[in-house]
Amino acid sequence: MKKMTSIALVLIFMLSHAYSQSFTLPSEFETVLASDVVQVDSDISPHYEVTPLTADFVVSSLIGADIYTMEGENIGKVKDVLLRQNNIEGIIIVFGGFLGMGDRYVVVPSVAIKMTYDDGKWKLITHMTKDALQDAPEFKYEGLWVR
Repeated sequence: MKKMTSIALVLIFMLSHAYSQSFTLPSEFETVLASDVVQVDSDISPHYEVTPLTADFVVSSLIGADIYTMEGENIGKVKDVLLRQNNIEGIIIVFGGFLGMGDRYVVVPSVAIKMTYDDGKWKLITHMTKDALQDAPEFKYEGLWVR
C-alpha cells in the first residue's frame, strides 16, 4: 500500500513538472482574438508616482487655520475641506461659537478664498463679510459626512 501511494505521488509530481515545462502562454494577439476584447496599448503603463512640489500643501495643515475678511477681521476657522470629483469645492468654516457651544458651519466656495502662508502658518482671506456668513446656509454633518 505504501509502495502504491509513493508511486502515485512520484507520478503526480513528474507529470505536473513535465506539464509546466511544456505549457506556453498564448501571445497577446492570440489572446485578443480568442476573447474579442479590445486591449489598451501595452506600452502605456499606469503612473503611480507623485512628486510633491514646493507649492503643494497637505489639507491637514489647513484645519484650524484662521479665516480673515479683506479688512483683516478674524471671522472663523477652517473646520474641513469639501471635495467634489477630486477638486476642492469649498472650505467648511466654523464661527460664532464660544468654547464649542453655538458653533455654526458654512461652506465657502474655494474660489472665494485666497490662501497665504505667513509666519509658518496658513492664513485664508475671503471677500465675504461676517454678515454674509451669518446669512449663508448652514452646513450640517448629518450622517452623510464623517468627521
